[in-house]
Amino acid sequence: MVDFKEIKGRLKEIGSKKTLQNLLILLLIAAITVIASSTFLDSSRQNRNSIGDSDIQLNKDLNLKASYEEQIETKLKNTLEQISGVGEVSVMITLKVGKEIVPASNVVETESETNERDSDGGTRTVLQQSADKKVVVNSGSTASDQPLIVKEIMPEVKGVIVVAEGAEHPEVEARLTEAVQTVLGIPAFRVKVYPR
Repeated sequence: MVDFKEIKGRLKEIGSKKTLQNLLILLLIAAITVIASSTFLDSSRQNRNSIGDSDIQLNKDLNLKASYEEQIETKLKNTLEQISGVGEVSVMITLKVGKEIVPASNVVETESETNERDSDGGTRTVLQQSADKKVVVNSGSTASDQPLIVKEIMPEVKGVIVVAEGAEHPEVEARLTEAVQTVLGIPAFRVKVYPR
């Protein structure tokens, strides 16, 4: 059976001043450790989130070229399937380079002309020209200023392959080639049409 007198005696020993002080110090150290570690974990989570956001933006930029190709391929496929004598169509487009962005710039040009005469009566004309070019930025509500974009030049089509039902007939193949040339503005040697 449980001896209550013995338990009561031990509790009195624990309740002594030194033991109580040591327990309070240990509790205080534990509380400080918990607070410090939670602050550290929160800051590392925020850093991971900000890295993730930049990775997402980078992936969007890298996928821009692919999505542009896919958009053109889908539209071209849907258009080519409407041509008489053509069945199911597959289209593959390759691009030369990525999209080119032209930012707005502020150019300040200065020119000065100086006429000098020397003591022998000779004259000399000195012409000085300088130009200072700076990119114009949008100073909006965002934290980082973005350049003001004048225009975006989409990538040039390098080549197109069309695989289509009905392309084994020469006149259907010619229609498909002409349609691709017209839509994309490329010469015939960059378009290849194959039967399915």
